[in-house]
Amino acid sequence: MANPSNAKDNNEPQVLLIAQVRAHLVTGESFDLLPIKHDQDVESEVESLVESWSQSGFLVHGRFIYPWHQVKHVEVTQVEEMPMELAHQRYPEFYGAERARAQEDFWRTRGQTEKAEKQEAGTPSP
Repeated sequence: MANPSNAKDNNEPQVLLIAQVRAHLVTGESFDLLPIKHDQDVESEVESLVESWSQSGFLVHGRFIYPWHQVKHVEVTQVEEMPMELAHQRYPEFYGAERARAQEDFWRTRGQTEKAEKQEAGTPSP
């Protein structure tokens, strides 16, 4: 006879890992960023986001855009495990982090597109 709890474990992770992240600027100012969530490897998710911000050249925080050279470092201040049921109740809060990542991807892609357009404009047409 199959154990029902094991079947449930195989379908969906039972916890969500949530990293609280803080950015420190060279001016001494610091601020909390939106929580970053992942169901298995939040450390890789944080590293991916920081790399994305670095490549884009900007850190977006609310309505402010900071050039990346003004960011001294980004630290994870806390990681918590949250039961998936509670995470679903708090989902609107986490949607903000997804939106922030989409904004970062937009700025990075826009910069790459503008660079490609400039290179195409500079090359003679056949």
